[in-house]
Amino acid sequence: MNDEVRDFSQIVNNVFKNIKVSDVQNSVKTIDVWQKILLRIKSADNPNEGENLAIHSRVIDFKNGVLFVEADHPGWIELLQLHKKYILKGLKIENPGLKVETIAFVLKGKKADVIDFEKTKSTNENLKNTMQKQYDEAEKNLEKAGFASFQNETAEKKKLPEKLASLFDDLKQTMLTNSENK
Repeated sequence: MNDEVRDFSQIVNNVFKNIKVSDVQNSVKTIDVWQKILLRIKSADNPNEGENLAIHSRVIDFKNGVLFVEADHPGWIELLQLHKKYILKGLKIENPGLKVETIAFVLKGKKADVIDFEKTKSTNENLKNTMQKQYDEAEKNLEKAGFASFQNETAEKKKLPEKLASLFDDLKQTMLTNSENK
């Protein structure tokens, strides 16, 4: 039986050996700061709004500058969104070492993922460049086939005959004069 206890203790030690005390302390501080900031929120309609937000939400993770917060109903997420700037400012003041850039709100029971915005941006740029090349190639093929360039048509302003342009100018002046006299 003594071997079983030792084996179990080794399992527990292995589970906790990669957890740093500073990380645990920072997590506890973040949770406390979260509650503290929310409790300061008051509204004219509901003086207990911050307390209600604190009851119905909790910090669940922090990755790449994103603080993940879980709420138990979409309505609470909406209210948290309304106070997001205030909460972010409070987090930066109360715990500047945390380096929170944004907050992602997640409905309880839903999985949250961090999106790699740099990778997404790079992919979008590549897609944009590919599409531009295809557009340019199609434009050249249309010109070879005898169609005028769409860009050239829209870029060139067609001039009206002088007499017609003069009539439009007279009409414009008449309309402006009439609207000023009213």
